[in-house]
Amino acid sequence: MMPTGWCPGTRTVTAMMSTYPGTSCVRIFFGPGDGLPAAAWTDPRQRLAQAPADADVIVSHKDPEVDAAAFVAAWQATGRTGRLILVPHHEPEQQTGGDPAPAAFRTSWTRTRKQVGDHPARLDGRLRLAVCWTLQWVRRVDSAGRRVNDWRTWWPEHEADAVDLVLADWYPYDPTARNPFRPATYEEPASALAIMVELSRATGKPWGIAEINHPRITTAGGYPADLDADGSRCAAWYRRMHAWAKANGCQVWSHYHRDEGDLTERKTEQQALRELIAAEAAAPRRLAPALETLRAELTRRWPGAGRTVADSAHHADHRPNARGTIDALDVDVTGVDTAALLAAFQRHPSAAYWIHAGATAGADDGWTRRPYAGADRGRDRLHLGIRPTDAAERDQRPWGLAEEAGSDATRFLALLKDPAVALQLRALPWQYVGGGIPKGMSTLGVLNEIVQTVRVIGETVARQAADPAPVRAALARLPEPRPAADGPEPSGRVDAAPPVDTTRPTAGAGVPPPGTGLPRTPAEVDALADAVAARVLAALPAQASGVSGGELAAALRTALADLAG
Repeated sequence: MMPTGWCPGTRTVTAMMSTYPGTSCVRIFFGPGDGLPAAAWTDPRQRLAQAPADADVIVSHKDPEVDAAAFVAAWQATGRTGRLILVPHHEPEQQTGGDPAPAAFRTSWTRTRKQVGDHPARLDGRLRLAVCWTLQWVRRVDSAGRRVNDWRTWWPEHEADAVDLVLADWYPYDPTARNPFRPATYEEPASALAIMVELSRATGKPWGIAEINHPRITTAGGYPADLDADGSRCAAWYRRMHAWAKANGCQVWSHYHRDEGDLTERKTEQQALRELIAAEAAAPRRLAPALETLRAELTRRWPGAGRTVADSAHHADHRPNARGTIDALDVDVTGVDTAALLAAFQRHPSAAYWIHAGATAGADDGWTRRPYAGADRGRDRLHLGIRPTDAAERDQRPWGLAEEAGSDATRFLALLKDPAVALQLRALPWQYVGGGIPKGMSTLGVLNEIVQTVRVIGETVARQAADPAPVRAALARLPEPRPAADGPEPSGRVDAAPPVDTTRPTAGAGVPPPGTGLPRTPAEVDALADAVAARVLAALPAQASGVSGGELAAALRTALADLAG
């Protein structure tokens, strides 16, 4: 989805909404001396208060010294779910109406950054700070075709990290025409908007259109020919421009519905804009593939009806972006280990931010937890957002939750492949006597304890970013060989013989004393492995094991290989 709408000009937002239902972007301008009145969000006479709660709102102003903090706080208090795109100073390059000099412009950006740059809404993507220039000024060239203006003059380089978006106002300009501002043809989108792609690449920021308008090409409109008396060519041009912009990364699109751009009497173009707005409002919702992977792992780890929600009105990231992709997922945290989930989420390269229980944190801020002052703080819900890039959306690497959802047998098999586990297994049979597999506190009993321990091990690993140290710590808690002084083995041993004192020297390194019942031949090792595998699987539901007896037995043979001989 590419939020699409208009600047209402002299008309009320309410009247505009009746003409253009489904509007997902509204641009409001505060002129010189207007400041940024916080009351504009709640005063029903103000256009900001009339704007749809789920629409993106582009707010441009002309005053260098304003209280952006109070303005943003008032916006957030309304509980609006659309984004606020704030332009600290609109079109400074015009140098009219009290526009600041470059030094003052940079100072105003520093002021804005100090006031709202670290605001939680900016960290989670709902508050965007933007520059906005007029493309006729940026594109202007001399007789030799060289640009005469440098946009870098009005680029806050020292505050570049605080700039989230590059916006521009597009109006006709063709330096080869007799009147460059009244060309005789509608410019093709690839040429008209190539400058926006260029600016985006140069600044490293996404781009959008804050104002766009094209009068009909007629002599009455000051053009050299009556090319488009009924406006059909202009309407087709709007559709092509919108489509090209969306396909080339445009983040937001606002028609300038004022003066020559007022479409009230231009019914053909009005219908085109209405259709574009309606199409974006009805854009299909497709969860990003990266989040589909996460949702599948969540469902396996913590089953439950309605566990995850992709289509929600509480945050702008639940709306499809220009690629038709949703970059946020809500999780019902009932019965969920949120600490484990957040630890796994924060490790993934696609992760951008989360909101939960009045707190938020973002990847770009080192996952520093901060208070979240939004109207919907997610007490029983965890909001997970990923980076709004094609690469992040398509990254389907595991999130680290699915491996914990496997059966006991699956996790047991994974542990058997760990060298430390094999070492423990080779020591365990020394504390038992007799042949076969004793009942009660037997080799099988200890192995079953390993299976149960995997739950703890797996959770530790999930919390600690796959660090093997916690696994080793859990394994260290497994039973060790005990000396004879500890007394006889508890009841249940088939032969009631005392355990072997493994603290005394043996005849050969790694060789147990005679009579321990330790497997001595490969055949005995195979028999032990087969029997243990069979008993482990027998204790599990058949449909839940996910591992065959042959797989378990093979892993056991490897782990116990040096017991024979």
